[in-house]
Amino acid sequence: MKIIQLSDLHLTRAPDAELFGSSPLTRLERAIDSILAAHADADFCLLTGDLADAGSDAAYAALAATLARLPMPAHLLPGNHDDRAALHRQFPQLPADAGGFLQRTLATPAGRFLLLDTVEAGAPWGSYCAARQAWLAQQIAASGDAALWIAMHHPPLALGIPSMDQFALRDAEALWSLIAPHRARIRHLFFGHLHRPIGGSWRGIPFSCPSSPNHQVALDLATLRGDEVPGCREPAGYAVILVDDDSVVVHHQQLFNGETSFWL
Repeated sequence: MKIIQLSDLHLTRAPDAELFGSSPLTRLERAIDSILAAHADADFCLLTGDLADAGSDAAYAALAATLARLPMPAHLLPGNHDDRAALHRQFPQLPADAGGFLQRTLATPAGRFLLLDTVEAGAPWGSYCAARQAWLAQQIAASGDAALWIAMHHPPLALGIPSMDQFALRDAEALWSLIAPHRARIRHLFFGHLHRPIGGSWRGIPFSCPSSPNHQVALDLATLRGDEVPGCREPAGYAVILVDDDSVVVHHQQLFNGETSFWL
């Protein structure tokens, strides 16, 4: 399988408006151009939250029009900048669970993807309440012995960037209690929120996070100054994930500073 992961698009209310010196929509269009040129054979595109910067209908309408260019299905998850109701108005095909959370399962040849909604309305950090936990327990129970893949917006662990670690998932232990008995068949954890290419493992589960197509979080391992987050102009990008029975490989494709190719 080949999977494309896009995250933290931050599309603005006005389609051509800039955010931190660049147009999120123009950047997304460039990412789509890159995907069409090199990865049109992907099985699906996974979008892990912060699709809009302020949860507006106009931003989601622009997103729907842009994603329509993709030849593969796109599976969307909300982030803390998103508005569930507005997102669902523009993407009515998005399934919601009984509690109205935009989470679902996705059956694939490589196993079952558990797409989790970690949004706490009005807060920058993530949460995973009892209702969502009950849904996840049901999905895991129904998965038999299939390989499991987890996707969400907020990371369930501290990543060493204090300004962002304060906005991680606050119910990480509750989530862990549900998935720990099944750790051996959880192949990978995908999240966004960090605006950086990051990889590692959480209690034995491999994870990865891609760059944002628009703006990045600086690799500042020391500063904590209220709710301010240091940004930077490191290259924008997305992830290309290759999956087979033996391995999971995550490539980070830059949108800038890597356009010229040549043979070594």
